[in-house]
Parts: sequence; structure tokens; C-alpha cells
Amino acid sequence: MRITNTFLTGIAALLGAVSLPAQNQVNLTVDATMDVYRAGGYNDGSNGIAPVVFSFPARAWRTMTIPAAGGAWTCQTGFAEYGPDGQTSGACLTQGTPTNFNTIGPFSGYHLTDFLGALAGVFLEDALPVSAPPALRFYVSDNSAGGIQTNFLTLRPEIGQVFFIGDGLTGTGTGQTQTFLVPPRATHLYLGYVDNCMPPNNTTPGCYSDNVGSLNVTVRLKNYAPDWVAPTLSSAPSARIATAMAYDAATFSTVLFGGNSAFNPGQTYADTWIWRDGWTQLFPATSPPARGDAGLAYDPTMEKAVLFGGIANTSNPLPFGDTWTWNGATWDQLSPPVSPPPRSPSTFGMVYDPATENVVLFGGIGMPNGDYGGTPFGDTWAWNGRTKTWTQMFPSSSPSPRQTTLAYDALHHNVVLFGGDNGGGDCCRIYYTDTWTWDGVNWTQQFPATSPSARTRQTMAYDATLGRVVVFGGTSGPPNALNDTWAWDGTTWQQLTLPNQPSARYVSSMDFDPLNGGLVLFGGELSGDIVTNETWLFVPVPVP
Repeated sequence: MRITNTFLTGIAALLGAVSLPAQNQVNLTVDATMDVYRAGGYNDGSNGIAPVVFSFPARAWRTMTIPAAGGAWTCQTGFAEYGPDGQTSGACLTQGTPTNFNTIGPFSGYHLTDFLGALAGVFLEDALPVSAPPALRFYVSDNSAGGIQTNFLTLRPEIGQVFFIGDGLTGTGTGQTQTFLVPPRATHLYLGYVDNCMPPNNTTPGCYSDNVGSLNVTVRLKNYAPDWVAPTLSSAPSARIATAMAYDAATFSTVLFGGNSAFNPGQTYADTWIWRDGWTQLFPATSPPARGDAGLAYDPTMEKAVLFGGIANTSNPLPFGDTWTWNGATWDQLSPPVSPPPRSPSTFGMVYDPATENVVLFGGIGMPNGDYGGTPFGDTWAWNGRTKTWTQMFPSSSPSPRQTTLAYDALHHNVVLFGGDNGGGDCCRIYYTDTWTWDGVNWTQQFPATSPSARTRQTMAYDATLGRVVVFGGTSGPPNALNDTWAWDGTTWQQLTLPNQPSARYVSSMDFDPLNGGLVLFGGELSGDIVTNETWLFVPVPVP
């Protein structure tokens, strides 16, 4: 099963949660007079009754499905009955209107375009929400107002957000099982009906007392835990290090470009691959020259990935200072009026910052020193995809010059920088263990209670399923590598104890893949100077 939407809270809840069986199932009777907006004891002023409730301990990484939903109900005695998916025609719809509620007290609104009368639900904590989340809109076939079609595979409702459930299948009485991602703080699921009177009294819940019928609904919860999994693949890029890799939201795929072999001089690549439940090589009409350690980040303002810099694995190589974009089919070179000095920032040296709508670049390695190091940079640059320009930023404080790793923390709305090295080469390299955050103006050093050991060439990416920035591996002195996994919760780092781990490695690439609900890790150098082309996934795994 794919988990295609994301949890935005974290691993602390996952690791410290109250224990639950792997599956928890209950049968509920939902009466047509049950007003879902009366959940949690709230009085919305309707003549409905409180909805039925299923209570459970809070836990991260949990899904809900509806294995069975039967029975029938209707909006008024004498009108034709319908099942849990509601009706798209009939007296209830033609004499009334599809539900179109705005915020109701602490709850979201609820908008239906071309149907009504479906089973609806809402997740709550023990207390009512302080503020209402945004409303969701659902439709069966009329997408003129936008929204979510009722044949979705996965839905992630928020606490207090009223959502369509229906019969739990992508079609009425048939199709694939739909998966609902339970908010990690949720302790109650309320099920009920959403009804309104005829216009002009159709903007708030009402007219429940004449509803008749009921549904019998089976609700199943299933728990998951994070783990590393090695998929079986039919093809993959060749073994290499320092590939550029980023998730391309426009094409729903992870794009990989280039990379190097371990020793200099050696092989350098210019091939392009995409990951979408497997690796596929593409053959674009144009491509950047072969290189490794290029920066790569997806820029949603352009709906393209932007690549900068890198270095070839040749004798006496010079770093690149060019800018390219990937549109899902080919690469295009851009000519911004100003650019950062040539460097190899690595794929983790650039990241998109939604708060400023810019791609942020920090540091990197300039001219090589002949000992697998080079001149470090400590500057900060911002790429604006709308104007296609680079702008140097001048923060009042910054990390020391280095090659390092960046990731955007979507839960705490800042860019996180961790560790790296000063470019000193094998003879004189200094390894860092500090953590910094970027708010769009300045870098601020953080002082976590615990941190990963000093290291460089680790992989780092934001895992939207965990709601954490995750660090894996790296090295504190080649050819020895690390294989520990750490998570940043906005305040401190926590080492994760997992059933499985990739072998120790550094100079790998990693990014979040929403299609699998987890991280994709590729390649790298293993202890003993062995280069690999392994692919690993850090994903939700069902608890046995």
C-alpha cells in the first residue's frame, strides 16, 4: 500500500506512544439523525443528535479503513433511501442543495459539489480545536469548483476537519479500499450525517429530525512504524557517489543526475534517471556536462528542478558555475546576470524555502586542493525562479565556510543545516556537528541537547511522513563510514533504533518521495572505498 499524503507531527509521538495492537477494529451504528458537527459535545444549534464515537490512544503512523459499510438512510420519510456514498440525484438533492458550509464553531466547513447524504467523519483530540482548519470540497464527477474526487485512494484529514468517508471504496460498492491517515494527536473518530434545510436556511447544519435509516459501519485502525527497506529492482543507475537528486512534483518522480566514481581521476556521469517505484533512464535532448556534487532542488514557482555547479572527476578539474533547469523532459541552461562563484555544493547544499519562495544555497567547495578537498565557501545565495536570478544574501551571522547539508523543515518553517567539513582534504579535514537554522534573513545556531557525531557527506532530507528532518550516515574520516539514522524535531536530535539499516556509507543521495510516503536513498561509498548503486527506502512498515 502506498501512503501518498503526510503526517506533520513526529517521531516523539511515535516512539513514546501508548501501545496498541497492530489492528483495532470496531462495528458502529450511525443513525441518520446524528449530526457530525455535534462531535466532542459541541452544540451547533441543529436538531440533530451527537454522532457515534470511536476512541483510541493517540499514536503517530496510523491508518483507518472501512472494511464494511451497509444499511441505508435518507433525508426525509417517504424519500428514496441511499447508502453510505450518498446520492447524486433524487428528491433529497433536487429539493435541497449540496452541502456548502463554511466554518462551524471549532470545525471546518464542508463543501459538496454534486452529491449529498454521504457518511462523514471528523477526528478530534480530547479537547475541541482552538481554531477551525480549512474546509475540504468533494465531488463525484463535476470538478468545476475543484476539490477532491470521491474516488481518492488516500486522504489525510486534519484534527477538526470534516471529511467524506462514504463506503470506504473508490467506487460505490466496488473498487479499491480507501485509506485515511489518522492525525497523530487524534484520540476520537466521530461518524455522522451532514444535513441542511432548504434555502435560504442551507448554510448551517439543520433538518435532522425527519431523517430516517441508519448505517452499519466497520472501522479498522492499523499501525505502522518506520524502517529501512531494500526494494527488488529490475534496473538502476550504475554504482556512483555524489549524484544530484530531488523530487520533481510536476512529474511525480524523483530525478537523479550525474555523479562520480570514488577516486580522482575517474568516471563522471551525465545521465538522467527518474525514480517512480523503480528506476527509469531518460534520454533528454540536452543535458549539463558530466559532473558530480551539483546542487539540485525543485522550485515550484517554475515547476522545474534547478541545478547549479558541481565538479567533474577528471585530472585538475575546475568546478562549474552554471545554472540549469529540468522540466521533466529535458535540461535547459539559463544565463542569469549574476551567479554564485563556481563550486560543488553537493545535492544537499541547495533546498527550496517555501517561506521566501526561493531556493537557498549555502557554502560548498570551490577550487580543489588535490587531496579530496578544496576551498570552502561560507556564503548564502537565493535563487528566484520567477525572475530567474541569483541574489547573494548578507546575514548578520552564518555557519563557518564548509560543504554541508540543508533541508527544509516544513513543520517548523525553516531551513536546517547540519555538520559538514571545512574542505581540508584527507590530511587536514575538520568535521562539524553543529546545527543551524535559516529564517530567510539570518542563520541562527541551535544548541540541541543531543546531536549526531561530527561528520561530513551525510544524507539529509525532510521526511514529511515523520514530520522530521532525517540524517543518515556520513563519515568522520574516510574510508570509514557511518550508518546511524537521526531525526531533528525542531529542538534536538534523536537517534532512531530501527530493525533494519543500510550498511555504512557516505556521499549518497536522498530525498522524500510522496508516492511511497518515505525517503529514497541511492548509491554512495561504503567503508573500504567500495561504491554502491543500492537503493533503500525509509518508509512506513506495518506493525506485525
